[in-house]
Amino acid sequence: MKKHLTGYATRAPSREDADAVVALIVACQLADTGEANMSLEELIDDWHDLDLAEEAVVVAAPDGRIAGYADVVNRSYVAVSVYGYVHPDYQQQGIGSFLVGWGERWTRDRVNQAPENVRVVAQHYVNAANSRAQRLLQAAGYAPVRGVYVMETELDEAPPAPRWPAGISVDTFVPGRDERATYEAVEDAFRDLWGRPRDTFESFLQETQKESFDPSLWFLAREDGGEICGVALCKVLGDEGWVDVVGVRRPWRKCGLGLALLRHAFAAYHRRGVRKVGLSVDAESITGAPRLYGRAGMRVKESYVIHLKELRPGVDLGARSGSD
Repeated sequence: MKKHLTGYATRAPSREDADAVVALIVACQLADTGEANMSLEELIDDWHDLDLAEEAVVVAAPDGRIAGYADVVNRSYVAVSVYGYVHPDYQQQGIGSFLVGWGERWTRDRVNQAPENVRVVAQHYVNAANSRAQRLLQAAGYAPVRGVYVMETELDEAPPAPRWPAGISVDTFVPGRDERATYEAVEDAFRDLWGRPRDTFESFLQETQKESFDPSLWFLAREDGGEICGVALCKVLGDEGWVDVVGVRRPWRKCGLGLALLRHAFAAYHRRGVRKVGLSVDAESITGAPRLYGRAGMRVKESYVIHLKELRPGVDLGARSGSD
């Protein structure tokens, strides 16, 4: 994989690059599927979690245009997801190989910050329609290991009213009160999710500091008004809704709580005039999440394939068996 690009400049992005990076990602999305959904609001939301000087890179072409971009989503230095884009006008210049190598080096350089004796991986989410990127990653030693769906619904009409299981009610997140309990509920609900090591409380708190954070769209289902048994953490970006998290803890599964949370969230969106809502989901979820979302009226819009490379062997914190 190339470490340097002849004639191109590499640097950290700045806020002034945001519009150009959005245009780059939109061009890549259009080339993949003929549709684009990246917005400036979404990029700024993503950048809130990043140290741009350390966790992102742009590749500038000789003509000054941004030809490539990548950033990382780091989970405890154990699973590092690299999101890379090469403008269609600058393909076959070695930029994709450079970005893959950049993400891999970023991860290797920080392996000593991962917990001892734990497996460390770098991974890329690649649109299933992008065969060029898949070939590039496989040639670099990455293996396709998992599918991810982006699902979407159009709320042209008010959704059906939720039917809450007996003894369960819903309220909204109260800042200054619910942070720790919500964090623990999310981590417990997602301990079955493949490829997701436990997140930190500090990382969770960053979500409550974003401009997109709206506590009235964070829904907490409680048993008898006490313990949190399920959550739907939602936001609005531009004029579209996005469900960041919908999860039900094991003791309360298979009683309709997940569907009730989704319908409750959709109703809130509909009242606000938001007509399109999306989320992403593990295509092979052991909890049957894609089927649940289908029952809620969502349909698969795009498919992605996770390509993964092990950088250090060890105990796999991202493995999920679904057993206690």
